[in-house]
Amino acid sequence: MSHLEDTEVNRLLEGAAKLTAKVLNCWLVTLSGAGGANARPMGRVLPDPSLNDWKILFLTDGRSRKAAEIRGASGVELIFQNDPDEAFAALAGLANLIDDPSEVGKLWKANYDAYFPTAEDRANAAFIKVAVDRMELWMRGVTPEPFGMQPTVIDREAGGAWCVRASQN
Repeated sequence: MSHLEDTEVNRLLEGAAKLTAKVLNCWLVTLSGAGGANARPMGRVLPDPSLNDWKILFLTDGRSRKAAEIRGASGVELIFQNDPDEAFAALAGLANLIDDPSEVGKLWKANYDAYFPTAEDRANAAFIKVAVDRMELWMRGVTPEPFGMQPTVIDREAGGAWCVRASQN
């Protein structure tokens, strides 16, 4: 990758990081067992601000429909939107359901008890970790003009580097 391409990818990743940091809730889209898609708003677990490895974490109930759908098909989409900034992103990746009690315990914080008030609820608590490997971005002032006509697409190559791809619209 050339220095110019590297600079452009870094600029796009910085724009996406600002958007995702500003928006606390996003839409999680999973593949339904019937072949359609199910979308639901999700509040995410806020990451360490110094760490942006594009792994996004959610707390969920392991008995939920979304957990079952992730067990069946791990490919998901996350939709972030900030209207005042005219910034929108569709992030795609593989979701991993973390439901092993010892792993859940390592990630657990006392304030999660409010969402899982009983011992039975806490025994069914799980985390969803999405490893983002593709982004479609529409961000005024960051992605090319004319704004909104087509997304700017970046994806992760096998070695972990991010590359700008031609949009398929």
